[in-house]
Amino acid sequence: MRGENFIYFATVSGFFIGIIFSIIKGFDFFEFLFATIFITAIFYVIALGGVSLFIKFLDIKQIVFFNKKEIDEILDAQIKNLEKSEDFIIENYEFIKKVEEEELDFIRKRKK
Repeated sequence: MRGENFIYFATVSGFFIGIIFSIIKGFDFFEFLFATIFITAIFYVIALGGVSLFIKFLDIKQIVFFNKKEIDEILDAQIKNLEKSEDFIIENYEFIKKVEEEELDFIRKRKK
């Protein structure tokens, strides 16, 4: 998860926790607003500090970069295999549909 996304998530979580806390406590409007903003700010500061410490102590040598060309080749091969499987399934479906139609025609002719 990117640091920005974690900060956004923590801020929104703090907002909703602030609303829930304010509702449970039964504050009037201004106390409700103040408590919600205050709790949201606390969550924001904690998330900001956590991300800052994480980035400070992160060892850049441990970050793994993926080879985009190799991944694209693997994905292309998998897409081709899926297309072949899809064609096979469609052919089988058409065959089954044809057999069922022949059976229906046979049953109709038999009833007459």
